[in-house]
Amino acid sequence: MTNPFSTAFGVEPTSYIYRIKEEGEIIDDFSSEKPSNYVYILTGARGSGKTVFMYSIANKLAEKKDWIVAYIGPKINILETLAAQIYEQSKMKYLFLNKEFSFSFQGLSLSLSGKEPVSDVMILLSKMLTRLKKKNIKVLVAIDDVNNSEEMKYFIEGYASLLGQKCPIRLIMTGINSNISKLQNEETLTFLHRAQRIQISSLPFGPIASNYANILKIDYDSALELAKFTKGYAYAYQLLGSILYKNKKNKIDNDVLLIFDQYLSEYVYEIIYSGLNATSQKILQTIKEDRPVKLAELVKKLNKPNSFISVYRDNLIKEGILYSPAYGYIQFALPRFDIYLKMKI
Repeated sequence: MTNPFSTAFGVEPTSYIYRIKEEGEIIDDFSSEKPSNYVYILTGARGSGKTVFMYSIANKLAEKKDWIVAYIGPKINILETLAAQIYEQSKMKYLFLNKEFSFSFQGLSLSLSGKEPVSDVMILLSKMLTRLKKKNIKVLVAIDDVNNSEEMKYFIEGYASLLGQKCPIRLIMTGINSNISKLQNEETLTFLHRAQRIQISSLPFGPIASNYANILKIDYDSALELAKFTKGYAYAYQLLGSILYKNKKNKIDNDVLLIFDQYLSEYVYEIIYSGLNATSQKILQTIKEDRPVKLAELVKKLNKPNSFISVYRDNLIKEGILYSPAYGYIQFALPRFDIYLKMKI
């Protein structure tokens, strides 16, 4: 039997745990003629499951006859690629077999015979989306791992303009908190501050335990202990399950821990840690143990004002690295992150 667990990023594994409530709410909102939110932004630590969550929503909408879904990377010419994807979806081509849609862009095979070609991609998109609106067809743009590039800023400005023209278009994006914040804080992109921002939370222990029990053939109590060990962190859930399944084991031993720590360190934690500034790294090093730590304790050890520490604490919580188990306390949200830091130091 194929390993039902997967450590490949962005790929939906067999043992994927759906966030049914959140998915349903976003799909219902996007499907409404007047959504409460035209943009959803999914944030969280690398490995938290935000990419798979986004694709799960996008794929469900792509199955519907009245939707076009464009999956677009953040480092390409987004608007032109969007126009190309709308056109290239074969079930929609007949809508644009009209000389008013004669157009041609560098690098895209979108040339049709007819009148003078449309030379501006925004005019083209407006025409295409207006035609789709008459057919009650909506477009979802899905962008993974956004950044603060000029291309992204140009796209967001264009997207806001299309919404202003009442075009049937929706947007869902993923990204780490710092990149999203930089994008939202651009003076010309105040529109993004109204976007619905969702921080991907830890998976509930119950579904994790149920999957472990069924797949690894162990009792529920033992499976629940394994679930708690992962802290509900999506990548850790898949990783631990994959290691145990591949090695025909049903409990954690030193060999399992060795592989577990190595994968977390090389594929996730090193990337997360290296992306932080020096002050954030220092705060994490000061916490040291995987236990609730008083904020006052950090203030004393670092000899910094409470307000100073609080700003960095809040950012680390938004990045999905820390969480607050009780008022005035913080703790690592990621499993065995304290072990990684000890090895790092």
